[in-house]
Amino acid sequence: MYPKISLCKITYYNDMMRTFLLLIVLAAAQYSFAQTASELKSKLPEISGWDIDPNVETFDQNTLFERINGAAGGYLLYDFEELISFVYNQVEEGENVPYITIQVYRHATPADAFGIYAAERPSQANFLQIGAEGYQEGPMLNFFVDRLYVKMESPSSSDHVIKTVEEIARKFGKSIRSKPKMPEILQAFPTENKMAHSEMYVPKSFLGHEFLSKAFTAVYELSGKSYQVFIINAENSGKAKEMLEKYYGFTKQADSVKEGRLTIKDRYNGDLECIWKGQYIWGILNDNQIPLKTDEILKEVGKRL
Repeated sequence: MYPKISLCKITYYNDMMRTFLLLIVLAAAQYSFAQTASELKSKLPEISGWDIDPNVETFDQNTLFERINGAAGGYLLYDFEELISFVYNQVEEGENVPYITIQVYRHATPADAFGIYAAERPSQANFLQIGAEGYQEGPMLNFFVDRLYVKMESPSSSDHVIKTVEEIARKFGKSIRSKPKMPEILQAFPTENKMAHSEMYVPKSFLGHEFLSKAFTAVYELSGKSYQVFIINAENSGKAKEMLEKYYGFTKQADSVKEGRLTIKDRYNGDLECIWKGQYIWGILNDNQIPLKTDEILKEVGKRL
């Protein structure tokens, strides 16, 4: 005799399975995004009076220099994977017909895409809510979304072309991700005295030390002088400890590395007041020796992480 299974239990089981599958689908939708040339091209908007060139150029890690020459090294630092280039041509007869180029740089992680975007971002610009963040200067418009850094430009600076560049950017960015976000870790930076659009990401050799990596930074200003707050995401406590042990070895500090409040006496970068907890190391770079409420700042970062 087989045990009897009630209809109520079967219904409950089916409901649980449907919920589980729905969560999987939602998670996949959240982290999937267009990345191949054909996928990205399908998301380019149709613009009245403009055609998308059927020819698409692609460049990988070995050929990127062919397109941007000396600048390739900077992109490779941020785990560049592929560049896909599109062109919009205005439907018009005659010479000097306007065109708009779109270069889509795909990087390994959203942090890398943000990093290269932030490295090229000017401190003062016409910032726009395109992608996670963007800015426009005449017919040039750059933004990033997820793992993609998008750069648009045209040789024409007419008002019509400038407006068309922005229209394409808004529609293209939204088609890639309807609700894009800045890297979540940036929310851990205190807001008081922080300079707008000063956040950066340093993937390797933070502070000139090859053993420090994956550092996010933000610039602050007080009494006309600046200081920085940094957050290193070492991924796990073991890697964080290894970084700090190498740092202590470099600075010849005899103390053993323990979680909590630390002072690292770096002869090149000054004393770093910081905290290590789990996968995170965060601290303050205060080269200008500004009187700061250091412990309060560090405590606030810890609460936000």
